[in-house]
Amino acid sequence: MFPYIIINVAMSINGKISSANGRYNISTEEDIHRTMNLRNRVDAVLIGANTVMVDNPILRNAKNRIILDAKFKLNENFHVFDGSVKTYIFSLKNKKINNTQTVVLEDISLENILNKIRDLGIETILVEGGANVINQFIHKNIFNEFYIFINPKIVLSGKSLFENIEIKDMEYSILKSDNGILLSINRIPNMR
Repeated sequence: MFPYIIINVAMSINGKISSANGRYNISTEEDIHRTMNLRNRVDAVLIGANTVMVDNPILRNAKNRIILDAKFKLNENFHVFDGSVKTYIFSLKNKKINNTQTVVLEDISLENILNKIRDLGIETILVEGGANVINQFIHKNIFNEFYIFINPKIVLSGKSLFENIEIKDMEYSILKSDNGILLSINRIPNMR
């Protein structure tokens, strides 16, 4: 059985989660506060190596950090490796970065990764990015909750959240949130 998965992302009204130059502030203060509350609800925050390289996030309020880095492209020069909380790197390569635990995998399928995460005692995960990682969860319909903060800004060129993906068997609600809207998507039970 997989951990309980919550996906959370902010995007522009035209579907971009970053600009062509990388990091772009789409979230509002209210949305950042909501994200911090989500982080407090879960055992770990999960992101991909590209998000680490582009955004260099701190991931405040994360109890544990999970970084997916199949080819081990990262080095110790990123905020997520500050040693403030337990940080796991899931990779095909057996390398080491100070203040981290490397989990070496032969099979990098999402299902195998989630089983290994569960073996670590992590039962709830907040998936925050990037688009490639989020789309893997959506494509396989592996999530329990999914939140998209939609800012009315338009980003002309950048990374789109949804590419060649159709979301089926979902229930959703829309709430006004600060200067944007929050789309809350729930997978219909028994679809996994």
